[in-house]
Amino acid sequence: MLGIVIKGIAHNYPVALILTIAGLMYSGVDYAADSQHKTKSHRQQKRLKINPVTDKEDAWTANAETDVYRVGTFENIVVGYSAIHGWDFSLALINTQILGGNKQFQGDTFFNVAKTFTVNDDLSIVTGSQNGLAMENLQPQLWYDYTYLDNRYDATPWLLMHAGPYIANAALTGTSRQIGFMTGTEITLIQDKLSLQMDYISGHHSLSGATVNMLLNITSRFQLYMGVSVPEQNSGNEFAGIVGFNVSTKRL
Repeated sequence: MLGIVIKGIAHNYPVALILTIAGLMYSGVDYAADSQHKTKSHRQQKRLKINPVTDKEDAWTANAETDVYRVGTFENIVVGYSAIHGWDFSLALINTQILGGNKQFQGDTFFNVAKTFTVNDDLSIVTGSQNGLAMENLQPQLWYDYTYLDNRYDATPWLLMHAGPYIANAALTGTSRQIGFMTGTEITLIQDKLSLQMDYISGHHSLSGATVNMLLNITSRFQLYMGVSVPEQNSGNEFAGIVGFNVSTKRL
């Protein structure tokens, strides 16, 4: 996950522009569970996470998420730092199987960096990249690369929208190098307490699909969430239940 601080488009900007420029977020990726079979049914799910935990600067954040699939349960852990001047950095250990057949260990390490450019009080644009290695014993060793451009538009105090393009390499998509888009929204149901977050990744490959999460702030710095991951057709992904938490040294 990448702590990305973004605000939306100014009220005098056309909303259509946002949906054209904005950026990608949640992603599920599957990989071969058997070295002799590289079909979609043998991939294992993975999540890349780019949604911000907090929009505060000089803040440390942490996220732990458990994803429950039919084939097993996987853990994702992310630690990040939101620096000054719009820079964000994080280190993630993704797709570590903790329950299930565990036929092969998958623990992929990603280093993530993003830079936020604030246009005005409502709009910011973020460019970022996530790069990492598969920690399992694969030959040749896989290198993952995921680069994106993201806009966020605060349409109202309770409605945030985002969308934008991404490019991901073949190791990450499970097919070939892909260019696509992501879109989504966050709806605040109770200010500083309860919100609904929905995101979608386009395409028909390992990154494709949607997530829906309900987020509950237990305190101003600790947040629980639960949701579901819905696969896109022909992506090779599975439905999954999601439960996780976010914690920050500053207000969430």
